[in-house]
Formats: sequence, structure tokens, C-alpha cells
Amino acid sequence: MKHWLVIYDIRDPKRLHKVAKKMESYGFRVQKSVFEVEATEVVIARLRQAVRRIIEDEDFVVYFDLCQRCWQKKMKYGPGEFCDLDEKEFYLL
Repeated sequence: MKHWLVIYDIRDPKRLHKVAKKMESYGFRVQKSVFEVEATEVVIARLRQAVRRIIEDEDFVVYFDLCQRCWQKKMKYGPGEFCDLDEKEFYLL
């Protein structure tokens, strides 16, 4: 499994909602348009394909493949909710 950080900017509210729902089935939302995802390359390819069918030319989605060392260095500050992906289970179809 690899760790991914996915960020996006979707211009249309309908498309934004569709992308957000898709992302919620793959990862954990850390901000409105930022998700942490723990998945294999194959699963990320499936996610990218699904998102590509939703977005249009004015939108963008960026997938950052984070190495294990970088992932372990992450620090969270503030009172907001935090979820460790190692403790959360995702059912990916």
C-alpha cells in the first residue's frame, strides 16, 4: 500500500459534489478539497479513471505519491478531528 495526498479544485458545484463523494469512498478528508488515501497503484488508477469521467477542462485534481518516510513525518496541529488511515478500514470496489 502507498500513501497518497489528493487535492482538487472543481469549478461546478455538481461536479464538486460528485468528486467529493467518490473521494470519500477511497480516503479520509483532511480539508474540503484534500484527501489522504492509502491504496495500491491499481486502486489509484481506478480512482483517477472515475474522477476523469466527472471533471472537465476547467477543473484539476493532483495526486501526490508520498513515500513512507515522508508520511511518517506528518504533523497535525489544532483541535480538528484527525484520523489515522492505519486505523480506518476502506472497502474499495
